[in-house]
Amino acid sequence: MGLHVHNLGNLPNTVDGRDYFIYVLDYGCKEPLTDTLIANFTNMARKASESRSMVIAGIEPVHFANEVFSWHSINGEDGEKLLPAVMISTLTPAYFHEHNHERRMANEIDDKLLLIPLKPVCESTDDVIKLISSIFNDIKQKRELTGFEVAKTLSKGKGRRFADALILEPNISGVGISLKKLFNWGN
Repeated sequence: MGLHVHNLGNLPNTVDGRDYFIYVLDYGCKEPLTDTLIANFTNMARKASESRSMVIAGIEPVHFANEVFSWHSINGEDGEKLLPAVMISTLTPAYFHEHNHERRMANEIDDKLLLIPLKPVCESTDDVIKLISSIFNDIKQKRELTGFEVAKTLSKGKGRRFADALILEPNISGVGISLKKLFNWGN
């Protein structure tokens, strides 16, 4: 399922049997990688509907993305270094909506975040399309996310980090990241 929303308040407060929520974090950046990501939203929505996941992007990206994370701090990390990005989580949109204007506390949740910044992963717009296809195919097949390795581990409670997170980068050896293990990590 894919949802293009003006703000997170327009979404129902339900998990609805979804395994993962995939957030498009673009903050209205006008550049080829972001434009390709947004142009392929319908394709992402179709693939999400086949995999018990939901992809969510904003009609007005700045307003939507600021409800998820501030441009300046993505779970305590510099937004300029990470964005645009795809974020995969078990956190529902309702969580971000309900905690939008307050400081999120590290002891509130056990959910994890997986951030895939586009710039280190994609050199061209064709790479964005391949990335989208790879992510959703791996989720649908319940396989590891292929071609990635952990670039950085973020532990909740340090600085402004409210959730454990991994930032991924390309991995030429073909080894992947297990979503199931990731979302059970630390529990």
